[in-house]
Amino acid sequence: MASRSKAQMPWLIASIVIVLAMMLPLIGILTGILTPVNDTWRHIQHYLLADYIRQTAILLVGSLSAGIIIASLLAWFVTAYEFPGRKFLSFALVLPLAIPPYIAGYTYVSMTGYTGPLQVFLRDHLGITLPPGFLDLQNMGGAIAIFTLFLYPYIYLVVRAFLDRQAGQLLEAARVLGASKTTAYLQVIAPLTRNAVVAGATLMAFEVLSDYGVVSYFGLQVFTTAIFKAWLGLTDMAAALKLAAILLVVVTLVSVGEKALRGGASYAYASPRVTPLRRSRPHGVGKILIPGFCWLIFAVSLIIPVAQMLWWAVLSLDNIRLTGIWTAVANSVIVAGCGALVATICAMIVAQHQRLWPSRLARLLARITVMGYSVPSTVIALSIVSLLVWISTTFGAPLTLTPAVIVLAYVIRYLAVSMQSIESGCERIGIRYHEAARTSGDTPAQALWRVDLPMMRSATIGAFLLAFIDMVKELPIVLIVRPFNFATLSTTVFQYANDEQIPESALPSLMIIALACIPVALLVARETTTGDQQPPTANTGSPLSSTSADAVPSGSSNALPPFAQHHGSPPTHSS
Repeated sequence: MASRSKAQMPWLIASIVIVLAMMLPLIGILTGILTPVNDTWRHIQHYLLADYIRQTAILLVGSLSAGIIIASLLAWFVTAYEFPGRKFLSFALVLPLAIPPYIAGYTYVSMTGYTGPLQVFLRDHLGITLPPGFLDLQNMGGAIAIFTLFLYPYIYLVVRAFLDRQAGQLLEAARVLGASKTTAYLQVIAPLTRNAVVAGATLMAFEVLSDYGVVSYFGLQVFTTAIFKAWLGLTDMAAALKLAAILLVVVTLVSVGEKALRGGASYAYASPRVTPLRRSRPHGVGKILIPGFCWLIFAVSLIIPVAQMLWWAVLSLDNIRLTGIWTAVANSVIVAGCGALVATICAMIVAQHQRLWPSRLARLLARITVMGYSVPSTVIALSIVSLLVWISTTFGAPLTLTPAVIVLAYVIRYLAVSMQSIESGCERIGIRYHEAARTSGDTPAQALWRVDLPMMRSATIGAFLLAFIDMVKELPIVLIVRPFNFATLSTTVFQYANDEQIPESALPSLMIIALACIPVALLVARETTTGDQQPPTANTGSPLSSTSADAVPSGSSNALPPFAQHHGSPPTHSS
């Protein structure tokens, strides 16, 4: 027992240190809440706060409603029907995740503006002059459309995974009772996807609440823009932290609402045999409407914006300082790569501690490490800056922002992404081989290096890539905590957009998309080819694991492959 405790101690201490780092945002928020109320906060509270709440609520509800409808229809169409391009679309409809919404927003606003290619074509070739503001997207409706088109894959992935694994038997039973395919979907399958929809919608809600690029460019008065305005415009850190605290409460309410909507209901198979859904060809107008809808969404969320950016990149190449672009590429890859590496290592430490020495404390530490994913990037970055300011004023140390601070914020925000992939890998390999290595005289670290890591290579690479994808697209964290004269691709795009140089922003935007799209495509293709060959699995112990083949909770992402888990259920609140 003594040797067991001695072996455990380094892993326990390391896990506690990681957890303390994850608690930094809460500490920073508390310092702002406890500061005395000043005139700036009184002004915000009396004249602006109600509008911030109202616009944030409208944006959130509108985006989620449209996203749920589009994602559910797409998931059902590519799962239940056979049409030209279906197999390609089944994974290609996930690729819009590689395009950050702020890049899509800049592109579409410029495309549909008075001097944009759409209105120029209408005037020059068709003689049609649209009224001023007819295609104006810089409003609430335009922001909802952008978030819907480029965040719907969060919902689509988890609903499609549910339908792939559970819809076959349900549809067969409904058809035996005389229901048509459409009726069976509306009355049987759609209600049972509620938990899956809620799980994906919650993750989409986190992304909407965390965004700054779209809402600032579209001129919306929501909490993220209010935080930046209070901090940079009014130079009042205390007021910005109070707004951040309210935003954190909003996120908490979303999380609580997610658990309440999903409830405790689960659905299990009567036998471990799974009947795949038999796809049929659409009839009548469905022959046109179903494939047309899928290809339309794919076109407006990927093909059209990417094609326009490619054309702009060619036209504006002579106006761009390529040296600065390549420096931004290097900075983006370095900080995102370091952040993803640190996140993967931290996830491995915490997951191994929970796996080798399971206890309530180990499970608690593992759950706290993924809390950062539900905290908006703005809140995390501002909390870190506030702590650095406090340290500087208290101890007289100079306030220094370095790329290491960006990496720290990245790890806090996206550790959950790596954590769930590592946990899934740990569950799949079990503990027998590790114990055999320990019996041969290896320490836990040696057994991890010699035995576990080779068997978990796919999960470890996935953990790194998933974190890297999110980090390379990150904007608010870099804007707040970057050192002077430090630029990444995301801040370069943001600066070009603020200067109304949208064509010049196309090249760095395409570079971000390329850096994110290639790993997304590889991961989705891998899970698509391997996931369909595996029987559905159930949660057994770890909130993000998949080991049993007997039953599947209907709305849980725990039965999904690692990539679908990341884009299905918020890791912070899995149960």
